[in-house]
Amino acid sequence: MTLAYRHRPVPDSPLARWDARWKLAAVFLAVCGVAALDHLAPAAAALALGLLLLAVARVPRSWVCGRLILFAVAALPFLLVLPFTLDGDGWDVGPFRISERGVAAGVAVFCRGLAVGCFALLLLGTAPLHHTLAAAHKLKLPGLLVQLTLLAYRYTFLLADEMKRQRIAMRTRGFRVRASRHGYRALGHATGAVLVRGADRADNVAAAMRCRGFDGHFHTLATFRTVPADIISFALLAAATVALVLWDRW
Repeated sequence: MTLAYRHRPVPDSPLARWDARWKLAAVFLAVCGVAALDHLAPAAAALALGLLLLAVARVPRSWVCGRLILFAVAALPFLLVLPFTLDGDGWDVGPFRISERGVAAGVAVFCRGLAVGCFALLLLGTAPLHHTLAAAHKLKLPGLLVQLTLLAYRYTFLLADEMKRQRIAMRTRGFRVRASRHGYRALGHATGAVLVRGADRADNVAAAMRCRGFDGHFHTLATFRTVPADIISFALLAAATVALVLWDRW
């Protein structure tokens, strides 16, 4: 069974040609800046900046929308709760009072969450994950952490395929998911079988890696070369992030 990487084709764009080390550093700085925003207008501007960068990267719209929905769902509770919990001027809707300050704060959090999602998708959509992690290692991220991330990424697909085969096997034997004691027991046994098989496979992979001379260090054939355009792009995104933070504070 192969443990090959799974990643979508990367469309050609200026951001795809951006040196992964400078791109990772710039995106990390941008995410930190966006997370520090408090007000609605700078957060909305950060979201617009993230969407603009995704458009420049020529990432397929369907791929972006399907994953931004996950970030939107994660930020939705703030949008629903803050208008009813913060004090200030607002509107009375039946027995509830909606705070204008709470609405602004909830929308700001929602925009921040989507903006962070845009920058994360920018990294995933403009370079394969293993290339980005190799760049992170070049930026002094510990090799052990890079190795663990790569293995977790590979085994996510492996365990998903294993669970899919297990589900097909159970359905061919007439099993249907029901809220009953038998249904819960069967699902528990299936999940346990998948985890046990995964643990056995992990032992076999570890033995195979040691036989091939694995020494615990991260090695890569990826090469990186800095050109003036990489530095200029980093400076532009860093300046935009600083401008958003200053706008938010002042």
